[in-house]
Amino acid sequence: MSIWKKGASWLRLALDKTGTITHGKPVQTDFLPLNGSPAADVRSVAASLASRSDHPVSRAVAQAALTDGVALRSVEAFEALPGRGTTGVIDSKRYHLGNHRLIHELGRCTDALEAQLSDLEGQGKTVIVLTDDSSVHGVFAVADTVKESSRQALAELHGLGIKTVMLTGDNAHTARAIAAEVGIDEAIGDLLPNDKLQAIERKMALGGKVGMVGDGINDAPALARSDIGFAMGRPAPAPR
Repeated sequence: MSIWKKGASWLRLALDKTGTITHGKPVQTDFLPLNGSPAADVRSVAASLASRSDHPVSRAVAQAALTDGVALRSVEAFEALPGRGTTGVIDSKRYHLGNHRLIHELGRCTDALEAQLSDLEGQGKTVIVLTDDSSVHGVFAVADTVKESSRQALAELHGLGIKTVMLTGDNAHTARAIAAEVGIDEAIGDLLPNDKLQAIERKMALGGKVGMVGDGINDAPALARSDIGFAMGRPAPAPR
């Protein structure tokens, strides 16, 4: 039975994962070229797309490639796909670099690939996949470290009788692994920004007050809809 019981008077707090529970500075941990694709080419194409994105996961893939001296290529018709990944044309071919959700949407997730992704996500890693319009070329996994303060903060919230839920765009396997690590009561993954908004509305419909903690960009709709929103961000620089 869900902990979010109808009519309960508990306070409920929803939390984003990246940059809220974790440091928001993931690093690449795994790279698997697939289907005979040359590793150097896969990394070059993926990094070229990733370097055009401001998402922490993409930045981790791009940074790992740049650190290893991988050359970037020109990207045309680049497009960010909110909550899913990126797409663009490189050397006259359309590529997609995205998460589990995007790979399913494209119809590229075979049983073998599903098993590989599930194994990595079960370790609490976030996975993105490079594919073109016909085949999958490689899998990248990144990991973000949990903030030292997160476990203590969650324990204190629970001590106040506040129930917690993680709302994240990461795959459900990854979400559950991170939630279990820090003691969050419930984890809901595979969420786009508007999905988070709807999740907040469902919690509010159960009664009681609902708060949301997250960044002020992707989580803006959910933050605005909740009874109280806490936008995480870097402190402003001190005046000189």
